[in-house]
Amino acid sequence: MLFSLILLAQEEAAKKGEPPSMLVQFMPIILIVVVFYFLIILPGRKERQQRAAMITALKKNDKVITNAGIVGQVVSLIEGSEEVTIKSEDTKLRILRSSIARVIAEPTSTGDAKPA
Repeated sequence: MLFSLILLAQEEAAKKGEPPSMLVQFMPIILIVVVFYFLIILPGRKERQQRAAMITALKKNDKVITNAGIVGQVVSLIEGSEEVTIKSEDTKLRILRSSIARVIAEPTSTGDAKPA
């Protein structure tokens, strides 16, 4: 639809012998920038905000998965520091908060389960 309007405007300008206006010339570039913003930049910003909220909401006894695939439980958090200590079976590891990929949600028991 918009493309046909641009072509129509160019045809009218060509009939009059004038060059197309600057707005008509830059319209495709402007559209590409707008589409790029809504498809790439905006979702990336939302994802970074969600990740930052997850890392700041981290607390003791949360189960986490690191970027390296290590599954463990948070043992201690040092406020003001980027280090977190996690426990995976018999091993304790000090890792950076930024290396935590996600927090595993604990299944909640609602009491609706029937005994076997």
